[in-house]
Amino acid sequence: MQHAEQINLGGRLLDYIDQQYTAEQDGLYHQPIEEYTSAERAQIEQQLFFRETPLCLGLSCDLPEPGSYTVHDLTGIPILLTRDKQGEFHAFLNVCRHRGSRVAEGCGKARLFVCPYHAWAYDHTGALVARPADEAFNGADRERYGLTPLPAAERDGFLWVLPTPGKVFDVEDHLSGLAPELAAYNLADFHLFESVEIKRKLNWKLMLDTYLESYHFCVLHKNTICSIFYDNLQTFDTYGDHFRLVSPRRTISALKEQPKETWDLLPHVVAIYTLFPNSVLVWQLDHIELWQIFPTAGAPNEAMTRLSLYTPDPTLTDTAKAHWQKNLDLVVEVVEKEDFPLGEGIQKGFYSGAQDHIVFGRNEPGLAHFHKGITQQVNAR
Repeated sequence: MQHAEQINLGGRLLDYIDQQYTAEQDGLYHQPIEEYTSAERAQIEQQLFFRETPLCLGLSCDLPEPGSYTVHDLTGIPILLTRDKQGEFHAFLNVCRHRGSRVAEGCGKARLFVCPYHAWAYDHTGALVARPADEAFNGADRERYGLTPLPAAERDGFLWVLPTPGKVFDVEDHLSGLAPELAAYNLADFHLFESVEIKRKLNWKLMLDTYLESYHFCVLHKNTICSIFYDNLQTFDTYGDHFRLVSPRRTISALKEQPKETWDLLPHVVAIYTLFPNSVLVWQLDHIELWQIFPTAGAPNEAMTRLSLYTPDPTLTDTAKAHWQKNLDLVVEVVEKEDFPLGEGIQKGFYSGAQDHIVFGRNEPGLAHFHKGITQQVNAR
């Protein structure tokens, strides 16, 4: 976050605290229950948001050096992400062009990607570089049978992929003015500590709703994070479909004793960026959490999230590992024991007939903005 924006946000948050106020929307927003339960709607969302929309599939440090790769299956299609010898980022369908087998699993470094079925071999640019009994395939030139590329871009430490071959996208246009702020975090210099995956019985939008308001901090999280943050208090700023929520830690009062031009706001807040449609980037004190949330195909009441924790320095000592593991364990414990079990209960309640909509209050502008964006784009199909 740029320093000028830190000063702006710090002033707004201190004013909110003094006035006992929070960012608000103009009125109430009524969210139809059907949008969490309809199988037909879920199918449309899968195509629109997870096939035809650029997705953040990780940070640059997921591919830390030339020759690195990682597979990504959570969109519902098999994707292979690579960094070639020149350091360029690529994305492909993880599908051999001979008989359709997967050519890679897991992550790490590889010289080539060799199909386990018939040993067709591909390099990090997707080129087919070797195949046994090559003469048997005269007329099927290697140049035509490389891995199928996906539109991909690396920008300011983020890996963006559009999971449909033959499409094009522009990251700058997609981010709608948010790019300079994201760039200021210098995430290209961060390091992946660890990723965990969590599968739950709730709609993907309901899983994402968890991060979009602070109204619940001192109710649901009364024994965990309530003592750290101000309750029901946050800023709200939009960048097209994307938006930023910033909630102050109780330490923010220390800024009052400092000249504004010296303010370092980031240690005193949690900054939450919703990267439409399905990723949540969280700045916490000195590290980053990236939550990628995906629906299960054909199941409107099931979703998966991948949480990745990124650190400013590599984890080289046992002390550092214990520190970051403690951070990761805490956030996983909060969502696993508090947020997601509650969400599963909500999802079950949606099928009860108790109501045909839920209501987002004026103090929940993030929820309304997110769901308006989803609804408008689905209805425009």
